[in-house]
Amino acid sequence: MDINITTDPSRRTVYTRTQLPAAQTEKQASPASVRDEFSVSPEARESLANQGNAVDAVTGETSGSSQATAFTSFAGEFNRVTQEYVNAIKAYYADEHAENQACKNPSAHIWDKYKNPESPYFRADLSEDERAWAYDQELDLLNGGRHLQIGNPYAFPDGAPTLASATLKANQSCREQISQSIQELFAQNGIDIPPDAAFRLTVDESYTIHVSGLEDEELAESVENALNAGDNGKNLYDHLKITGDAGVDYADGHLSPLDSRQTLDDAALDEVKKQCCPACSQYSAAYNPHQEPMGVVKLPGRPEPSQEETDRFSAAVRVGVPEIIARFRAGEFSQQLNVNKYAAVDPDNSIMAQTYIRAYAQPAMEAKKTIEDYYAAAHRENSSYPFIEGLEHIAQKYKRPDSEIFRSDLSERQRDMYYRQERALLTGSRVTLLDPYALASAGGVLNMEDCRSRAMQAVREKLDALWEEMQGAEG
Repeated sequence: MDINITTDPSRRTVYTRTQLPAAQTEKQASPASVRDEFSVSPEARESLANQGNAVDAVTGETSGSSQATAFTSFAGEFNRVTQEYVNAIKAYYADEHAENQACKNPSAHIWDKYKNPESPYFRADLSEDERAWAYDQELDLLNGGRHLQIGNPYAFPDGAPTLASATLKANQSCREQISQSIQELFAQNGIDIPPDAAFRLTVDESYTIHVSGLEDEELAESVENALNAGDNGKNLYDHLKITGDAGVDYADGHLSPLDSRQTLDDAALDEVKKQCCPACSQYSAAYNPHQEPMGVVKLPGRPEPSQEETDRFSAAVRVGVPEIIARFRAGEFSQQLNVNKYAAVDPDNSIMAQTYIRAYAQPAMEAKKTIEDYYAAAHRENSSYPFIEGLEHIAQKYKRPDSEIFRSDLSERQRDMYYRQERALLTGSRVTLLDPYALASAGGVLNMEDCRSRAMQAVREKLDALWEEMQGAEG
């Protein structure tokens, strides 16, 4: 394969190639197009989210209604920013990805390009670091690109985004959109703010917005009534939690701007992770594409995996759970085990890592299935409508007290949870596992400490069984 690359550091690396030899590639028939469950393409959904008079990207409410949520959410803006970065990575590797898919064995071809110096397709023209990034990211693209690590220095010529920089960008957009929404709400509700008037907005823990600083009490009440609609209070509260401010000032027709030089402390970043998990995992500071492979150790009576299989599994672990792997590398879990006893069957902790990760994730997978089953009937009903009408149907059930189908039999908290979960299922986004209603039959919401304890117990049982098996083989 003839490949050239630009070497100008001010420009993005550009790949050019000639067609792979026929022996290496096997053109596959175009896969049958996958029909969107609700007949709405990702592009159409993105367009809907960007249309001011259509459906709000987070709440599904229409912005033309005084009862609608007008304020964008920080989580929605953060996910949008993250998707922009993901799209940039996909575009950067688009040609390589298309080439990989044209091969009979795409993962083996990727390994040849970046891990196998003996292959005629080995990318000797790239640096070791660039090959390491390409290997993990192209493999992940084969699996849908769900774990693309955004800190890729090659996909972003002006500097790779970080969790902090993405947060600042998302929160700046959030502030600007909330400011604009306030003006629109005032116009919709006939509220005229005097040119020289200024006030401060604060939000309490019940997500109620309060106005202070206006001498006209009737005007202040009108402002509060206009702003306290839908999820506006929650969205403003979450926004301010990221900035660390107790409130925000409004003057001259705008909210006060954010400090562009703001430095985010650990508390702010922890709040981002709380609001925006799992998107935050794509900004992992623990991810390292050069991390040593975590191959499966050969045991008596079992075939040894190929180097390509070992590297492929290692890449999946690296990008999927970098924080947990970092803890393994630091020896945190080994201290809880009889290391000397298990060294013979698991010298590099690879079996321990595999077993722990799978056992730790299993309760979450089971909880997700329980939640999906719980909302299955409602989801079938919602998805029987065209996409936008389905969103409206959900809003009618849980956000519109004047609707004939409003679920007044549920508590406000339960309606909020049902609304969130049914929207997630309809739009194809992730359901939250913090759902006490859907998980009541399964013992309630997951306890992370219980998950860790169960995972460690699974590790002990696995290593004990392998140790006994090896002892028996040697005997």
